[in-house]
Amino acid sequence: MGWRHLHVGRKGDNLTIQNRQVWREEWRWINAETVRLPDPMIGSDILSHMICEIGPKTRPARFAAVKLQSDLWSFYVPD
Repeated sequence: MGWRHLHVGRKGDNLTIQNRQVWREEWRWINAETVRLPDPMIGSDILSHMICEIGPKTRPARFAAVKLQSDLWSFYVPD
């Protein structure tokens, strides 16, 4: 599965993925899985992102997320 970068923002911002508000939903960390992806702030750094889902289990919105410095978060979505 490929991933594309979607967003860098602060916790609680208005990020939506597949019409779901990311910070207003409970994240499900899928089997404690991670994926190693570039840090969008420092492209040469590779970080382990949690693979998560939100929304109903029958039609989940999947994403990969990692906390960066200063309460910033980076999000990728499947390609």
